[in-house]
This record gives sequence, C-alpha cells and structure tokens, in this order.
Amino acid sequence: MSLRRLYVPAERLAGARVVLVDDDHQHVARVLRARAGDRLTLFDGVGGEVDAEVTHVGKRDTELALGARRAGVATAAPFAITLLVAVPRGERLDLVVQKTTELGVARVVPVLTDRSVARPEPARRARWEKIAREAARQCGRADVPRVDAPVALATAVADPELPQARFALWEAERGRSLRARLAAAPPGPAALLIGPEGGFPATEVAAAEAAGFVPVSLGPRVLRVETAAIVAVALAQAAAGGLDEVPADPLNLPASRTVPKMGA
Repeated sequence: MSLRRLYVPAERLAGARVVLVDDDHQHVARVLRARAGDRLTLFDGVGGEVDAEVTHVGKRDTELALGARRAGVATAAPFAITLLVAVPRGERLDLVVQKTTELGVARVVPVLTDRSVARPEPARRARWEKIAREAARQCGRADVPRVDAPVALATAVADPELPQARFALWEAERGRSLRARLAAAPPGPAALLIGPEGGFPATEVAAAEAAGFVPVSLGPRVLRVETAAIVAVALAQAAAGGLDEVPADPLNLPASRTVPKMGA
C-alpha cells in the first residue's frame, strides 16, 4: 500500500477526476508536497481504494486523475468489534478513537453514564470522525470505523445492532477474565463496554447484564478508561486472529530489508 494516502468519500470517486480543496488540498500540497505526476492512493472509507495521479497543484486546489479501483487491504478485525466506551474527561476519547481505529475496531459508541463527568458538545462527534479517518489513513485501512453520537448507557446497551457476544469490563469482577472468555467462545463479532472514571456502579452492571452483557475483568489492576478500551480491543482482535498475519510487503519495503530476530 502507498504511504501517500488520502480519504475521499466514495461518491466523489465515481468519475475520472477529483478536485481537492481546503484541508485535503493543504495536506497534499503542503504536507505531502505533491507535484504534477506524483501518485497517491485514495481510500473511500468503506473498503475501496483508487490509484490517482496529481495533474495540477494550485493555490487553492489540487486536481487528481483517477485510475484503477480495487478492494483495500483487509486491515480491520476479521470480525466486527463494537466499542461502547464511557466518555472520559478532556480529550482522552480522541486517543481511544485513534488507537482503536488502528487496532481495527468497526464502531465506537461514546456512552454517558451516571458517573460520567464529561458531557461533550454535539460538534465533538465531527472531531472524532475526523480522527478516525486520519488514523485509518495512517494505518493503511481502506475502511473507517463508524463513530456514533454520545448516547445514554440504557440506550447504548439496548441497541439491536450490537453483536450477540457482549462483554462489560468491570473492575469488581473476579473469576471471569475477558481474555479467557474470548478464548473459550467461537470467534465472531463482539461488543465491549468500558465504564467511566470511578467505574460502573452495581446498578449499571445489572442493567448491562439484563441486556446480555457478561461482566469480565482485565486483571488485578484498575485501568484508566482509555487504557482499558485499547487493551480490550487488542484482546478481541487477537482472539479473532487479526494480529496473526501481515500482508506480504504491505509498505513496498526494499527487498533487502529484513526484520532482526528476537535477541539479536
């Protein structure tokens, strides 16, 4: 895959050319320093990629000629992972969206709980979506995870679109670890619920259980919201086999480059 990648919505890739303006133009012209004749890879956020050649770089726009279309490299999880995460204070959900996108999450649902301190403005969702697109560009995904608007916990756990395998990460749980439950279950889509600062009260855990969520632990340590979210998605990705294989020469590295052995 090309390291010079850019997200462009699928509806804009239907013709023979596309014109980039605003932030996209600035990225190509100022960050990538592209010139006429340079080649880029455009991805549409839903799994497709298009080869493109720069034909003109102006002061306010960049024009690209579109070439071959193909399915992108499968870098999302083999099975869809839905992350329901209580919105933490500050900008820490930015990090969650970025890193779980890199790990292959399919959907992020920001959740408001009884103990949630943060109450994000509606415009915050647009920022999270932009972060997801940029993380997908950076890590080589051709798809972009869906990022929902923040919803109350009761609404989030009752969503009929959630996978049947549902796990609620709870620091008070003893005897059932997420890793063990994932290993024991047949591989498939999974929903992961992460609580707020201060943890879930027992009443909210009971509500999640009533909606089909199984309380599980991430071990003996109490983790921050963002740490728990990243670890949980990584475990689910690993259980699904999504961390096992690397596409042959995904970054077009020189043939002479080798990876040193451990301990070398």
